[in-house]
Amino acid sequence: MEGLDLDFSRKVRERSIIVAGRNFGCGSSREQAPLALKYSGVKCIVAESFARIFYRNAINIGLPVLECEGISEIDNEGDELKIKLKAGVIENVSSGKVVHVSPIPDFLLEIVEGGLVEYVRRRSVD
Repeated sequence: MEGLDLDFSRKVRERSIIVAGRNFGCGSSREQAPLALKYSGVKCIVAESFARIFYRNAINIGLPVLECEGISEIDNEGDELKIKLKAGVIENVSSGKVVHVSPIPDFLLEIVEGGLVEYVRRRSVD
């Protein structure tokens, strides 16, 4: 992320949300990219669209990702966002704007809760 924002490592903090444009994660074909973001404190990524393999890797390691057409137009750096994954609601607390997106399906939310390995463990015990 340093290539886009030299201050990223200082700005990211606990409960951080990344808001991005189109094809976020393009060129990140391994799970290390979403893992690095998750362990740096990122709690969710909202983007206009995602590179498919990044999207799946993020879900598999337990990092929620939401696609939201036009998110860049309703968010300014530093705004506080509230995200309801199951309902598909993104609220910009700073501006009062609310957008509705396709929620993450329940089976993917189950994976996000603990990651793919834990999801498979839980299902194999049942």
